[in-house]
Amino acid sequence: MDVNVAIVIASLIVGLLVGLTGVGAGAAMTPILVSFFGAPLPAAIATDLIFATITKAVGVVAHGRSGSVDWQLTKKLWAGSIPAVLLGSLVLVGLLAAGYTQWLTLLLAAFVALTSFSLLQRALRPNQTARLIHRSKAPRWLGPAGGAGVGLGVSLTSVGAGVLGMALLVRLSPPNTPPQRLVATDLLHAIPIALIAGTSYAVSGLVDFALLFWLLVGSIPGVIAGAIASKWIPARSLNLVLGLVLATMAVLLMLG
Repeated sequence: MDVNVAIVIASLIVGLLVGLTGVGAGAAMTPILVSFFGAPLPAAIATDLIFATITKAVGVVAHGRSGSVDWQLTKKLWAGSIPAVLLGSLVLVGLLAAGYTQWLTLLLAAFVALTSFSLLQRALRPNQTARLIHRSKAPRWLGPAGGAGVGLGVSLTSVGAGVLGMALLVRLSPPNTPPQRLVATDLLHAIPIALIAGTSYAVSGLVDFALLFWLLVGSIPGVIAGAIASKWIPARSLNLVLGLVLATMAVLLMLG
């Protein structure tokens, strides 16, 4: 199979996941580019951040009916995530310039594994997870502090804005918040932090724009289709499948 066709198919699948769950643009795409297409890790991270920005922007529009985004909560997350992603991007560009790249694979594998664990927990123990999450009212500092953690994860590995951001939103949102509202809010939160990190890497010459083009050819129709189908496909099944896929990706990254 032609490499570009394979990339389009992979990005179509990832786009579907993003539209359905808000998860996948970083957690799945970066490991796929590294493990299956042999992309250098810094270029994969940088290109994936721009890819995630555009894909999630399309997802917000596809999900975005009036009132589908929790703007107040998004602003609380941005208060922590935007400063953190600026700091993380500066740190990563400096480390790459100094030649420190080996630790990136371990860090990426760790974030992918953490994402996998979170998804599998939500799939296999949804009721217990919900009870623990909503056992007490979230403290006011959790939004900005959690956003800062997500921002650092995104800037250093391109992973975190999806499932880790979603886990934070579930903790901060009322118990009966519709899943579509959580997904739309998660997608909106991710857009500026992915854009800031991706732009800093583009200025540093790390983005592969030819690769980005083929990724978008598949992901844009995928995210639109996923957003439309999100009302009918059980989130628990998707979380289980994606969690198992990401666990495999984490192992492949460690072995590679």
